[in-house]
Amino acid sequence: MATQHSKPWEANLLTQFQNRDATVQAFRSIFDSYYRLEQKLLSLKKEHAEEVSSLRVQQQQADLQKLDKGRLEERALLVDQNRFKELEKQILDLKEERGELYKTQGQNAQRLLEANETMKRLEQKSKSDEQKIEKLTAEVEKLVVKVQHQVEVIREKDSTIQFIHDEMTALQLELTKTDEKMAEIKKENSELLDRWIKKKNEEVERMNEANLYSERSSRHEKSLSGSSYLADAIWKLRRSTIGSPQISPTPLPKQLNEVYAESIMPSELKLKFPAHTDVINTIQISPDGAMIATGGEDKKVKIFDSRKGSLIHNFGGSIQSVMCVDFSYTDDMVLGTSNDNSTRLWSTSTGRLKMTLTGHIGKVFSARFNGDSSRVISGSHDRTIKIWDLHRGYCVRTIFSFSSCNDVCLADSDGSTIVSGHLDNNVRIWDARSGKCIKDLGGIHQAQITSVGVTPDGSKMLTSSRDNTLKLVDLKNYETLHTYQAEGYVSGMNWAKAAISRDGRYVAAGSADGTIYFWDMESSSLIKKLKEHTSAICGVVWSPLGDHVFSADRDRTVCIWN
Repeated sequence: MATQHSKPWEANLLTQFQNRDATVQAFRSIFDSYYRLEQKLLSLKKEHAEEVSSLRVQQQQADLQKLDKGRLEERALLVDQNRFKELEKQILDLKEERGELYKTQGQNAQRLLEANETMKRLEQKSKSDEQKIEKLTAEVEKLVVKVQHQVEVIREKDSTIQFIHDEMTALQLELTKTDEKMAEIKKENSELLDRWIKKKNEEVERMNEANLYSERSSRHEKSLSGSSYLADAIWKLRRSTIGSPQISPTPLPKQLNEVYAESIMPSELKLKFPAHTDVINTIQISPDGAMIATGGEDKKVKIFDSRKGSLIHNFGGSIQSVMCVDFSYTDDMVLGTSNDNSTRLWSTSTGRLKMTLTGHIGKVFSARFNGDSSRVISGSHDRTIKIWDLHRGYCVRTIFSFSSCNDVCLADSDGSTIVSGHLDNNVRIWDARSGKCIKDLGGIHQAQITSVGVTPDGSKMLTSSRDNTLKLVDLKNYETLHTYQAEGYVSGMNWAKAAISRDGRYVAAGSADGTIYFWDMESSSLIKKLKEHTSAICGVVWSPLGDHVFSADRDRTVCIWN
């Protein structure tokens, strides 16, 4: 439809289009039907082509199936033949296996017979073992009865030993009381002797007065002669009276013992004498310098005069070798340690055994008196140090020292600090009151310690070792101050003792070849060597007076040096 504003040609054109549409509209349905038929034809052609193709495929498949069926039949025949061969082979294998099984069954039957025989033998053996067990059980029961009996015997012996120990303690107390009583009797005897001498003097004076009165008229020379005769008689009487009692030696005063003379370096041999019948193990000098003591493998402790070398006492009683000797502070006792695990004390005045200290279970290599000689400190190879109370006669403290002890000494006069040298190369310092180790000095030496000693002022310690050296150690900071060694010096024994001069100026030690070496303590320089011994030296000691040195060797010889 033309709008109001459309142009005339446009309206004309539109009218023509409308006329054409009206003409063509009558054929529209015919074209649509044709289109649908054409589409259907195309579809049917397509389906026909597909059916033809499907028939061809089916024909091909049928041909292939016929071909495959022939091939399958041929293959089945081959498979059946192979299967038959396999079955025949399996039958043969089964036959062989059956043969093996028969053979195995026979072997098993043989083994079963052998096992039955073995079982019979084992049963017989079991029966025999049971009989043996019954027999052994009976023997064990008997042994148990014997052990119980032995235990009872040991208990009885222990009670007997305890009874004997108590009795010995009582006897020791009685002996102590007897000694005290004897001292009182000696004192009383001395007082009575003084009173008797005084009375005799009074009688002599009265006799003298009577003689003077009766001879007043005689001549002056005769009176003088009579007075001289009476005076001489009185002197002889007093001398014989005073000389009759046995006077016990008086101990050296403590003040004198603490003063040491200047030590003189020895230069010549004064005296050499055989001291024992077997090897000498130890030597020691008394605090006053008057006596020397030695101990050896002849189980004896001997006391000699330090000036003349004459024998004063010969103490026996040790069951094995004597390893160490020491004097009490007042020289009235001497101790000797032994390999029989005990320490014995003898009286130097009476020559009798006073006490035996038993309690160690190993060799006792060393022992020392404390300052007032009321206690003894002993070191043993049972790895203990024991402190003994001499008033009560038994051990008051045991210190476990971790290693066998070769030597002990005291770092102070009251014995509250103990120094010990051991088999494990260590030196240990102990508090005697608590039993605790104050210091364990390791690494000072490379071999076992043979001796330990303290300087007179108590500030330093001298150690000797089987590493052939001696060391001076400060007891305050435990530092090594000096080392003493020399060409040719070899420590000859595990218990060889070195010595310090009493003024603290020199160090001396004996060698395995019999030579004594002397060093200056401060400079550690070698001063002198003395050779007289022919075997290893067991110990060297310096006189408290500083004028003599004493040494002993394994060849039973003691030397005194000026």
